[in-house]
Amino acid sequence: MSIKKKLYGVLVSRKAPIRKQYTEYKKSGASMLKRGLYLFKLNFSYYVLGNKNLYGFGKNNTKPYSKAAESSLSFGEPPEALAEKLSGFDAVSFDIFDTLIYRPFAAPVDLFHIAGAKAGLLDFAETREHFERLAREKKYSAEGTYEVNIDEIYSLMTEYGSSFRKAEKYESEAELELCFANPYMKKVWDILKSRNVPLVIISDMYLKKDFLEKLLAKNGYDGYRKLFVSNEEGVSKYDGGLYRAVKEYLGCTSIAHVGDNKQSDIEMSRRNGFTPFYRPAPNAVGAPYRPDKMSRIIGSAYAGIVNAKLHNGTENLPVLYEYGYAYSGIFALGYCVYIRRLQIMTGADKVLFLARDGDLLKKIYDKLYPESGTEYFLWSRLAAVKLCFEENMLDFIRRFVYHKSSGGYKSRQIFSDMGLEKLFPDFKQGDIKITSENFRLVEDYITANKDKIKEIYSPLDIGAKKYFSEKLRGSKKALAVDVGWAGSGFASISELAEKWGFDTDIIGVVAGTNDSFSEQPDASEALIQSGKLYSYCFSQRHNRHIYSVHDAVKGHNIFFEMLLGSESASLSGFDENGDPVFSQPENGNAETVKLIHSGALDFVNDYTSRFEKYTFMFDISGSDAYAPFLLAAENGKDYFEKVLGDCCYNADVCAGNAVKLSAQIK
Repeated sequence: MSIKKKLYGVLVSRKAPIRKQYTEYKKSGASMLKRGLYLFKLNFSYYVLGNKNLYGFGKNNTKPYSKAAESSLSFGEPPEALAEKLSGFDAVSFDIFDTLIYRPFAAPVDLFHIAGAKAGLLDFAETREHFERLAREKKYSAEGTYEVNIDEIYSLMTEYGSSFRKAEKYESEAELELCFANPYMKKVWDILKSRNVPLVIISDMYLKKDFLEKLLAKNGYDGYRKLFVSNEEGVSKYDGGLYRAVKEYLGCTSIAHVGDNKQSDIEMSRRNGFTPFYRPAPNAVGAPYRPDKMSRIIGSAYAGIVNAKLHNGTENLPVLYEYGYAYSGIFALGYCVYIRRLQIMTGADKVLFLARDGDLLKKIYDKLYPESGTEYFLWSRLAAVKLCFEENMLDFIRRFVYHKSSGGYKSRQIFSDMGLEKLFPDFKQGDIKITSENFRLVEDYITANKDKIKEIYSPLDIGAKKYFSEKLRGSKKALAVDVGWAGSGFASISELAEKWGFDTDIIGVVAGTNDSFSEQPDASEALIQSGKLYSYCFSQRHNRHIYSVHDAVKGHNIFFEMLLGSESASLSGFDENGDPVFSQPENGNAETVKLIHSGALDFVNDYTSRFEKYTFMFDISGSDAYAPFLLAAENGKDYFEKVLGDCCYNADVCAGNAVKLSAQIK
């Protein structure tokens, strides 16, 4: 056995947690030096620090950037300034991938997964990598060069199985359909072309020259003198041969080269007389800030899209916009696709997006599935608790009285929140502070006056019934969509629809249920088990790793709801005509919500446009959709306080009392 294999056995294979973590890290495309350092860290943590779990399932080894907007890391010299510098050279050469052209993946090899999926081949990506290495080794043995083209790779693969041949077509199609222009470098290119600066393109690549020409043309790169490709020239940037070929072709000495690889683009171009200009690949810059516990394909697509947006260098984006783009967008997209699947499965003829969290979801759903029967349904905990007073007085008392008994509330405020100011003068104890010792005084007063309360709420009841009649007209089965958590929004609508005799079966959909730390962790389990309620991201039944770490006490519910939010005021109730009555909106949140929504919508547009011909990529699991938020939650004190700390949120069932979110961060 070789020394290399023995070392691998000792440092990697011997302990399963180390092997698992290291194998995942290798797929990130990190350099050999970084892999070695990471392996040292794993062994030190396991053997010296005694960390036998090595972060455990679901714990990320990365952190969100919290010092400023993440895009500020890549925002600096504008493309016009770089073009001005490059204009001073006799000619300019460009690398292709990660410089002129981006792939929508964190690692280039992940595009092979798409080809494998189209071809119906198991484990195709790793197989494709294996045969490329083998083809290069055979080429070197025969001709002294490692440079091969895609035909040579697939020719070797078909010797081992004829089924591989069909994947070549799908791989080429995917490259052509998925790759897109780097917006920063496209501006530089267009300026240089307009100034008639001689341009050449060079690439160490297995794709053939005629295909790369087609790919470049599709993305707007034309007007260059020549394209130099390693598999055609028999030499590479890495060994310096391509640079010598370019110099011979151009016949000049003042040549700039722009690329992303420090060795082949920067060091080797300098050694061969070029002046290098380094433009880091977005994935290299963004990798430390993306979650590393997502599934391979969706995780790579998510990271590739986000990194290309935040690190192409064209914009210094607002932090709240980035929160929408990097954290809200993938959740909202995945949730909408999940809802659509439920709509088809259940035969629902209408989807009710409950206010206010349903605002953004409805926009995305209507864009993805026009004419699918959607309604924006004005609803709130405040209105629901009042309207269901007679059916569920226990919940009414729990939310209005018990939950506030440790919050410093006085009785007059509680009666005002309930809309029962008329009854307060007869409350014998007067305006007392409500505590866990005396809250039953209010409870007893409520139960003794339930008929009066029903009469006071009668106009609200009449108006709500009219509103329901309008929204549910003609519907036999409807999905009521909310963020979470116990499913009380859906349950109250279902209860009232039944009370008023509407012939509509209401099924609930939430993003997540009450968490394991909740006082009522089982609140929604019976309805989930019976098929009356569905949960996308987590519940006791699925994704228990999320169920076990999501914690409302740490503010996770509130920050998760901020992924969607709404700048509109909360519903207070309805008048007798069925028109909604609103409370005052939370102060200062309108601009916050606009920026978050803008970022989320842009992510959805970018993601769906990139993968419009591969719609199976829209199938995003609840675990993957939650993963970016989990990364932020793991570092909540640093990240949430920076991004959302100044926003206001009303956590109580009442019209006022909104507090800054910084108070919710623990």
